[in-house]
Amino acid sequence: MKELTLRQMEVVRAVMIAGSIQGAANLLHVSAPRISRLSKYTEDGLGFRLFDRRAGVFVPAPEAHAIFAMLNQV
Repeated sequence: MKELTLRQMEVVRAVMIAGSIQGAANLLHVSAPRISRLSKYTEDGLGFRLFDRRAGVFVPAPEAHAIFAMLNQV
């Protein structure tokens, strides 16, 4: 598995907490397109999807729960 940057970790955690790109953007005080691009870039780098998009809500995939648990320990 590819290593995540601190910013990628921060974005994954924010999306997990907020449940949406806009919510994560508000938490991190950046634009929603920026969060969306970094989320996609992170998923591409890891080789699997972290979130399933359903009606505008990001539902965490099982892999995202594992990563979120590790991030909370940090």
